[in-house]
Amino acid sequence: MRFMAALLICTVPVFSSGHENLASKVIRIPLNQNEPAVVKVGTRGITTLEFPYKIEALDGYGFSVNPSTEGGDLFQISLNKGTNFLSLKAMREGVEGNLTVVLDGKVFCLFCTEVADPSFVVIFGDSVSNPVSNPRDVFAKSKPASPARLLGFLDKVKAYPTLKVSAPELFRNMQVAEPNSESSVEGVKLTLRRVIRDDSLDSLGFDVELANQSDKDFIYDPESLGVRIGDEVYPEMVSDAGGIVEAGKTLPAFFVVAGTATGDRNDLAVTNKFDIMMRQIAGARDSKESGPQEESADAVPAAQAGSQETAQPVGETGRTSGQSVEANDQRPRKSRVHRRKSTSPPGENYAIQPKKKERGSKASAQAGE
Repeated sequence: MRFMAALLICTVPVFSSGHENLASKVIRIPLNQNEPAVVKVGTRGITTLEFPYKIEALDGYGFSVNPSTEGGDLFQISLNKGTNFLSLKAMREGVEGNLTVVLDGKVFCLFCTEVADPSFVVIFGDSVSNPVSNPRDVFAKSKPASPARLLGFLDKVKAYPTLKVSAPELFRNMQVAEPNSESSVEGVKLTLRRVIRDDSLDSLGFDVELANQSDKDFIYDPESLGVRIGDEVYPEMVSDAGGIVEAGKTLPAFFVVAGTATGDRNDLAVTNKFDIMMRQIAGARDSKESGPQEESADAVPAAQAGSQETAQPVGETGRTSGQSVEANDQRPRKSRVHRRKSTSPPGENYAIQPKKKERGSKASAQAGE
């Protein structure tokens, strides 16, 4: 009696661990005429294959219903006519062979191989019907994200430090990285605090800290924000940035990039090395605060030489720093994005400076007049 009790105690854990792995013995594979399906078969049991259609024909070398005892056959096969399933067993270790199956007038190839850990059941799915079964998923992947969804994603990026504690489920299917990488431009230290990817939107949200370490205000165009990865530039689609960082101040800037310029998916990972892009508006505040009012009207267009965009700090919410707004500020957003990308010099990583020669030549012309 004691021996039996000890035997039960020793064998129960073995069976328990074995049952935990039984789920891996049932395999599901989509049918594919362009690639053979691998079927793992054993020598001590059978592997049953289930197809979505009735088996019309079979052909394969070394497959036999009644294998010979001399060892010439590789696999034993058993099937019933008019059914959609069959069973296989390897005759000896290390054997391999291909089996051709005709289903619904189409030919499929199976590569059968003997292994120590065979499958019990292999269920083949219909490759034609699977994509059509849920067309909403296909449509969602190809449909570009709407501005409203991008704005909602931007709000999550801005509130991430709070939401990750109060509502962590919002970021369950998102990738988050905090590189804290630093760069600088014109006395301003740029720190990339956080990158968040929402794969359903094919979008990345960026949290950037701007620290003005100079004695002059730094003015930039919020709509020029973006990132560069190698030779590829991804402009912002929505942003929340003030457009000005006063001397000695530190302010955040948030923006979202989505897709590519051609409308395709970008599939960017948050672990990429991102270079922050922005266009500085040089001399905009100095021309307004110093000098007569008559010079202000000429100084603002001079800072825009070589660009048709409004050279002023304007955020997505309409915040301005006092500069006049030109009438063409209501141009479509898409055209602005293409102009920002086309005017970005390939060798410049952070800021696009206005052409000083053109501004100087214009000032000289005015002085001559």
